[in-house]
Amino acid sequence: MAMVVKNNMSAVNTLNVLDKNSNALAKSLAKVSSGMKINGAADDASGFAISERMRVQMRSLEQDVQNAQNGISMLKTAEGAVSSTVEIVKTLKEKAINAANDSNTDADRATIQKEVDQYANQIDDNALVTYNGRYLLNKPYTEGASSDEQEVEKFIVKGLNSEWLKKSMDLIQSSYNLAFGTNASVNEIEVKFEDENTSTLAYVTNSYNTSTGVTSKLSLTINMNYNKNMSLTDENGLTNHAGAGYLDRTIAHEMTHALMAANIKHFNALPLYVKEGAAELVHGIDDERKYAISQINASNFQTKLDSGSGEDPYAAGYVLLRYMAKQGASAHGGSALASIQAFMSTLDSAANASTALDAAVSAATGGTYATMSALRNQAQADFNNAGNVTNFLSTYCDIDLTNADTGSITGLDAGGSTAKTAESVVPESTQPSVWTSPSGKTTIIDNLKITWPDLEEEGEAKGEFLNFQIGTKANQVIRTHLFDMRSTALGLRANDGTVLQMTTREKASAAMAMLDEALDFALDVQTTLGALQSRLEYTVNNLVLSEENVQSSESTIRDADMAKEMTEYTKNNVLMQSAQSMLAQANQSSSSVLSLLQ
Repeated sequence: MAMVVKNNMSAVNTLNVLDKNSNALAKSLAKVSSGMKINGAADDASGFAISERMRVQMRSLEQDVQNAQNGISMLKTAEGAVSSTVEIVKTLKEKAINAANDSNTDADRATIQKEVDQYANQIDDNALVTYNGRYLLNKPYTEGASSDEQEVEKFIVKGLNSEWLKKSMDLIQSSYNLAFGTNASVNEIEVKFEDENTSTLAYVTNSYNTSTGVTSKLSLTINMNYNKNMSLTDENGLTNHAGAGYLDRTIAHEMTHALMAANIKHFNALPLYVKEGAAELVHGIDDERKYAISQINASNFQTKLDSGSGEDPYAAGYVLLRYMAKQGASAHGGSALASIQAFMSTLDSAANASTALDAAVSAATGGTYATMSALRNQAQADFNNAGNVTNFLSTYCDIDLTNADTGSITGLDAGGSTAKTAESVVPESTQPSVWTSPSGKTTIIDNLKITWPDLEEEGEAKGEFLNFQIGTKANQVIRTHLFDMRSTALGLRANDGTVLQMTTREKASAAMAMLDEALDFALDVQTTLGALQSRLEYTVNNLVLSEENVQSSESTIRDADMAKEMTEYTKNNVLMQSAQSMLAQANQSSSSVLSLLQ
């Protein structure tokens, strides 16, 4: 090897090794001091990115846990207020039972009423409970909501889901003993909205086998041409359209068709006046079709029965069935309702309803009339004897066009019970402010599966929902409806501010049913809140476990094996010291050249 002084390559090479060892030692020192094998993207670019995403997820899950715990606290606050309201309603039921007892005088009942007023005020106070300044049981429903057709459709869906379908089916069952279930050929119905320029308010369509007469599919279509300007605060579905009336009565009419089609074979082959007359008889029409009924006379009665259009088959069919019920009442213990139920039961059990129509008339009248033709002939003869429609209706049909009763088969005129008015014939028990949207695409009500139309979901802008964000992605939420637990929503206070009355025995007796409804609703709210709390508790457990699993995965990627890293650090430290020592030796090698220059 040549002896040179300008370029000491041994020192240069040793310096390069020293730099490498210094860098390796620095990295080892960073890993040992931080406890992580990845301290920056340069250490492992892909591993660093994966680890950072996992850290974001862990922090998100931690916040989700906090959100869920806050949600539990919020729901507990609401449940506490509802629990107090439930206890008050229980007390009110006791007061109603007490007031209904004639051991009390009117003065005693007036005293009880003072207590009732104060309890109602306390219920309203309970409904003002807040969490972080937000009302939980006083849902700010928009009273002057837009009459936009989409808003109306949402309102109708709520009405169907919360009241109208259930109450209509209850009314039909009490009238005809028809229900969905094991005896029905189909237990599903699809709700649709259409905007049709027709005179039909709503209609039921049934698909059926023409040979067997068995219905296999049902759909209920609401004609928005009549309902687009519906009031969003009226529990009966006031349509604000000339001649349309209340939607709840129309639903009762159409659901009668649905139940008859599902239970009666060859329903479609029945005469139109029987199908429409039976549907009108459920809710009564001697108020809304008063004019059409008054235009029936002895000379056109049969023609109107056989008419295939307009109001004629509805009005005339209703009158004929009321006539049959009146004539058959004596054969059924004086009950016109039992007569109609015998008529429907025969059609229900027959293999072919169209050919069993005569048998159904015979069953309804106790054999007095063996055929529908005989019944119609006698009705015609009685019409002739009556001289005019008013006498015929009152004498032979028990139809009174002048009183408030609608003429429902379960009402005052036909059934002998309390009068059923246009508002009460389908008896809603809650206010629209507490109605809820379906929780899914389908809902089951009294064994009937309802498929709902696709509507844009109402947002929180109207304060209708609470959303608990419990996921790391957008809209991973648990949603709960904001309930209205005010006394008006429970039916304990009228819209004009009048509290449920117990000042007379009759009023106290009537109050019991309202209190039962209020208690059912309050308990439903309480159990819903409790169920949501239980769900959120499971959510917290799941989130904590998810966070633990993500943290474990992130640790595998990023945490340093300290034993390994200390071994590496020791090695690099020794190499560093060794390189330093050798650099010193290399720097001394050039000094030997000086001996040649002396």
